[in-house]
Amino acid sequence: MRKASLSPLLLSLALALGGCAGGYSGKFKGNGTNAGGGQVPASQVQTIASQAALGDTAHTVLGTAIGKAPTAQEAVDLAKQHCGMHGGNLLILNTEPYLSGKRYIADAACATDGTAPAAANKAGKGKPAR
Repeated sequence: MRKASLSPLLLSLALALGGCAGGYSGKFKGNGTNAGGGQVPASQVQTIASQAALGDTAHTVLGTAIGKAPTAQEAVDLAKQHCGMHGGNLLILNTEPYLSGKRYIADAACATDGTAPAAANKAGKGKPAR
């Protein structure tokens, strides 16, 4: 039996409750590249300060991840969560998180360097077990 980790559960609960109040939101917009693997936990998505800071590391950009939250760190964490859900393990900030109204916005490119786990085959074959 797998033990559930308390911190991701609390983060999810905070995001869900905060989302009701309008404090948290985020999204991912893919660019049509289907190079992402399976889902990557947000804790394993590496934040890179800029494209220049990435240097010559080989990577494939999957799309754009955006996080909006009351603090800059929460906005980045939310963008990491959206990036990881789409197979990315690199979050390359386009700009530093900035304040817009009462929320910070983290705008970043979501990419993979090929070390993210492979996608699980979710397309079942045959009849379901009974």
